[in-house]
Amino acid sequence: MGLLAFLAYSDSFTGAFVFDDLQHVRDNPLIRDLGAMASWSGYQALPNRFVGNLTFAANYALGRLSVVDFHLVNFVIHAANAGLVYALVLLCFRTPRLRGSGLARSSQAVAFFAAALFATHPLQTQAVTYIVQRFTSLATLFYLLTVVLFLRWRLRGEGAEASRTERAMLYAAMLASAVAGMKTKEIAFTAPLAVMLCEASFFEPLAWRRRLFLAPLAATMLVIPLGVLSGVPLHVAAVAQATRVQTTVSRLDYLLTQAPVLMKYLRLLVWPTGQNLDHDFPVARGMLEPRVLGSILALVALGSVAVLLYRWTTPGRPRRALDPGARLVGFGIAWFFLALAVESTLIPIVDVIYEHRVYLPSVGIFCGAAVLMALVLQRVRPRDAIRTLVIVAVVLSAALGVATFRRNRVWASEISIWSDAAEKSPLKARPHLNLGTSLAVAGRLDEAARELRRAAELDPGSSYAHAQLGAALVALGRAVDAEAELREAVRLAPNDAEALFNLGVVLLRTGRDEAAKPVLKRFLEVAPTSYGEARRLAERWLR
Repeated sequence: MGLLAFLAYSDSFTGAFVFDDLQHVRDNPLIRDLGAMASWSGYQALPNRFVGNLTFAANYALGRLSVVDFHLVNFVIHAANAGLVYALVLLCFRTPRLRGSGLARSSQAVAFFAAALFATHPLQTQAVTYIVQRFTSLATLFYLLTVVLFLRWRLRGEGAEASRTERAMLYAAMLASAVAGMKTKEIAFTAPLAVMLCEASFFEPLAWRRRLFLAPLAATMLVIPLGVLSGVPLHVAAVAQATRVQTTVSRLDYLLTQAPVLMKYLRLLVWPTGQNLDHDFPVARGMLEPRVLGSILALVALGSVAVLLYRWTTPGRPRRALDPGARLVGFGIAWFFLALAVESTLIPIVDVIYEHRVYLPSVGIFCGAAVLMALVLQRVRPRDAIRTLVIVAVVLSAALGVATFRRNRVWASEISIWSDAAEKSPLKARPHLNLGTSLAVAGRLDEAARELRRAAELDPGSSYAHAQLGAALVALGRAVDAEAELREAVRLAPNDAEALFNLGVVLLRTGRDEAAKPVLKRFLEVAPTSYGEARRLAERWLR
């Protein structure tokens, strides 16, 4: 498993910083000082994702901006997550509800199947190869660790060999892992609920007063709301604004959109073709849209399967009795929905779909797939079911690994990833805009101008698209065309310092010094200190 995963990602370690990597990693001054980042002031600067940013600071301290180092840490986290998936399945088969399963003796093979698929599936690349999505993979590590530690703690409690000290240490580690996950990324909010799902799924019912051991873990669910709402006035409008991310889409429309999004995730897990950093996915405007209604019905059917599997594997129900291991399939389906609850329900996010969001939910699907395959092979090939399961796991992992290797090549540079996105989302402005910007940085100005013009045509209200196109045309010496784009950019965004400066340059180059003066004065009024060289040039020209 480890070798297959390493081979699948062997071509990813030199991939460049791309997209949000630039802002959050490469150009982020806060990660340049590990001591400051690890201090109270560093925590206050980035409280909600402090742990993830601390690992970026540690990366920088050890190797500055070596992309190999950043990718290597991401891969190690991914490999550790695969190991935790393996441990999760093993521990589940040791619980009271599953230890009587016919699969219990082959639990290592089932765990290997689930972990191998998780480790090599190409859909995971966006959470692993995309450096900034360490937030996702690291939060997943803490999430899985919390559940695994709970299972170990709970199973230790059923035996007489565990000391109180050992159990106390396991419980403390579980709480610490839960909090660390919540301080890495908000998706860890549901980790306590995943623990409760394990308790309800795999252990015999207890009186509620005997389940008070869950109370401290449940209390950790306050960590994220308190962090998000810190300093927010406690009235409805302010709280509503704090619980949405850069979008005005209504909560209902976002929720309805997530139904076909979840079906897209499931399709990519089953058949991973058409992967894209920037999917062009329309927002739903009503439940009766065919794609929305069809997706809702399919998801309800999937949820109903989970409910039936729980019912048919409950002790004391002889009719339709299934192997107890089938309960793990229902658990996997429930895990999938639970792990998506933060990003795919009532908190609107500007991008309605991103492939890295399915990294944590995929654990449930892979666990369920492993059990289903094992149950089928147990019935079809009872004598060598275990060996066949391992062989199938290796073959599938090898095939998935090849697809992962090929997908990782697309992450090699800004140009390659945005070329792929622009080809797959031809009617979406952002891929063309980012591709054009990347081409301009590489000095491929003619190609850049074509992509940037396409972006401006697709989104004529984007001042940035017009400004970038204008800058490319300036570099190409096409002053007349550049002036038109830059004036449009300034009209749309009067305080756009870059557009103002470039417009001033165009006016100076075309002999209109007097017309350039008010533009350059305005530039000096709005340009930040980071525009040092441009500010010095503007001041010299105005003398």
